[in-house]
Amino acid sequence: FRCNLMALVGGGPTPHGAPHRVLIWDDHLPKEIGELSFRQTVLRVKLRKDAIAVALRDRVYVYHLADLSLRDKIYTSDNPHGLLSVSTQVQEMVLACPSVTTGHVRVELYGSRKTV
Repeated sequence: FRCNLMALVGGGPTPHGAPHRVLIWDDHLPKEIGELSFRQTVLRVKLRKDAIAVALRDRVYVYHLADLSLRDKIYTSDNPHGLLSVSTQVQEMVLACPSVTTGHVRVELYGSRKTV
């Protein structure tokens, strides 16, 4: 699918935005349509047509894209690289991230509300 939404995070040597904020930009309107702020630096953002997932150093937040309401908060082990993967082709979302146990992967099957 194609989407006109982008998730922007500040960073680099001369950042235009803060590294702890995610700006949701609609390129069709051309304007900001939402913002998420965190107390930690955002390490990775994944978008789906129905959800946005944000990886921080020790947790992952999942939001409904329609209204940016919190869908899930997942605690992880230390995740300095923001490892996170979200399915794009599956009807119900599948999310993979580090588990709280170092060396293990947590897989969330949102369609059946199951953790593997």
